[in-house]
Amino acid sequence: MSKPTEYLLAQKLVTLVEQAKPSLHLLRLFHACYAYFDRNPLLAVGPIAITNLPACKAACSDLAAITGSPSAKSNAWIRAAIESGGWKMLFSRLELNESGSELSFKFAPKVGTASLRGENDKIFAMLDSEEIRTISSAKEALFYTRAAMVARANQPAFDIPHICPETSPWTDNSKKSWLRIAARVGDRLAQHYVLVPMRDPLSRKVSRVRVKVVTDCSKWS
Repeated sequence: MSKPTEYLLAQKLVTLVEQAKPSLHLLRLFHACYAYFDRNPLLAVGPIAITNLPACKAACSDLAAITGSPSAKSNAWIRAAIESGGWKMLFSRLELNESGSELSFKFAPKVGTASLRGENDKIFAMLDSEEIRTISSAKEALFYTRAAMVARANQPAFDIPHICPETSPWTDNSKKSWLRIAARVGDRLAQHYVLVPMRDPLSRKVSRVRVKVVTDCSKWS
């Protein structure tokens, strides 16, 4: 890692976060807690999440300094992330103290397991918490994470998450939205993207959208 604000997310954990479909507030909070662990040599996500070790406690101001929006004037976003109720796939405990100044949290066992990297787990995303702070939507955060994960590949590519003909179809409006996201992330990472809709051979509906990434080191023919 070349910057103190950078931290590593294993591929299995990236997938797990996508499956949780978190709100932007919850996504910011997850990354803040994860980076908080990463910066403390006495803490490890896996052993604490999958055992009976006690939850971690952190000042909300410290977490906000990691991934909180620069424009936020309070810790209300942390309370909003908790009250949204969608955190139980990522955390087994998430609770504010009475004053709202300290968060007690423990990652879910699935997060602990997914965070562990074996010798064959060579695919990961190197993320920057300063980028997470300024990202404006959960979709942009997920796109940024996938783009960062393939940045070192010879032929970098990934699928846009959650595209589904029935529940989240590829329409003109969604295409425009993802193109705007791609432009913003491309500026962050100095990448260019080609979005390729892939159609189901029977229904002819777009079942997934492949993103081809062009970087300084990519080797597309």
